[in-house]
Amino acid sequence: MLVQRSSTMATTRCCVCNEHGATACSTCNSASYCSEKCMKDDERTHTLLCASFAAFNKTRPTKTAVLALYFPITTYGEKGLSAPKIVWVDPQHEMHIVERKTDGTVEYIDPLRHDPFELRFTQPRNLSTPVEARGFDINQNYSKEFHLLYPVVLHMRKAFNFDGSRPNLTLIEVSREQLQNKWKGPLILYSKKTFSSSSGCRDVTLSDFRTLLDFCKVYGRSEGGLGSCLLANNFIEVEMTNPSLFATMLLHSSGDRTFQGVEIACEGDKEFLKTGQFMSVAVPVIHPIFDDINYDNGLIAGFGATEVSKMIDLPLLVRRIFPDKRWNRKSEMKPTTYINPVAEYLNLNTDVQSVDWGFPDLGFPKGNIYGRVLVVRKDQLAITARQVETVCAFFNKVSSTSRASISSSVELHRLLQCPITSESKYFQFPRLSRIINS
Repeated sequence: MLVQRSSTMATTRCCVCNEHGATACSTCNSASYCSEKCMKDDERTHTLLCASFAAFNKTRPTKTAVLALYFPITTYGEKGLSAPKIVWVDPQHEMHIVERKTDGTVEYIDPLRHDPFELRFTQPRNLSTPVEARGFDINQNYSKEFHLLYPVVLHMRKAFNFDGSRPNLTLIEVSREQLQNKWKGPLILYSKKTFSSSSGCRDVTLSDFRTLLDFCKVYGRSEGGLGSCLLANNFIEVEMTNPSLFATMLLHSSGDRTFQGVEIACEGDKEFLKTGQFMSVAVPVIHPIFDDINYDNGLIAGFGATEVSKMIDLPLLVRRIFPDKRWNRKSEMKPTTYINPVAEYLNLNTDVQSVDWGFPDLGFPKGNIYGRVLVVRKDQLAITARQVETVCAFFNKVSSTSRASISSSVELHRLLQCPITSESKYFQFPRLSRIINS
């Protein structure tokens, strides 16, 4: 067993503001601060790793191994880790994680390999070959705008945007609402001795960790930042695994600006949470419900502006909300727990040539609007629970009529195709529009 010790001493520069004469943390000795103010500024970040960094066994598994921080991809359906892992990596073995076993043998692990869920979406390739990697050099603190004494490198998959990589939930959990870019796939943070491309590596420090998080606050902002990522449904897994963090990110990116929308409860909400059917909610002005593409990634039912809502000159947007974890997976759940029969009537089939005309056009997947759904006006004006209830009841009537009498189909076709200014003794579109806009 090798006994060479790592050199993880903090520099005398403050990791927050770069002032000289800073004092190292007495616990981990891996980050320095020039004042109580700077120490307080870094407190949340530093405490994530301080104790574990101090307790980490600094005995190198190989002569060329260096300390690094590993942001792994968590198992699908689980939230990201609260902090990155402290690991040894070997620069002479393609930055693979290196571990020495109790029997003295050394094991190398490719940190960038795809997990089983990702493999379902990767491009066809020989999976026995390593994932192509690249290093992203960070040479200055982009948030505080000062040059670094030692550069840090973010080791990642070269094509993470196109190879089926999942969002890095660990980095999202650590950066929270400060993150400005959709980083995907596993990430390794390591440090170099000099700025030369041929420079050797050094042990990462918690000052380097602070540098990375400051970098994450800035990188991607020019392309729309966090708000753009949220609108494009890039953080669906955060919405699924940590709804409270997702809500915080939405509100932060919206500058705390909201408008009134309505949630329609599914059967599970009503049975286990005792909610009402229609609930008024505050919706952040930046929200993925406004995504024009409604890319669902196999996870959500995003219908955009429903066709029937356009007929009353009031496009309503409908989006599924993931099942509440307080009741999801309960042993007493039934197959009907996820259904939302009331919301179905916001998405009737309006194709007059279709045999399913007048019936709920249930969309993705396999004909079900399932779980609780959010309903908003496309123009972001307030809509009340009573108004949404009225719309659902109205189109329930339309659907029920078409089912009850095929002979009435011609008349219903005519009514649904007429402009909202037309008068109808059966379904008064102008009156419905006035109710909603009142």
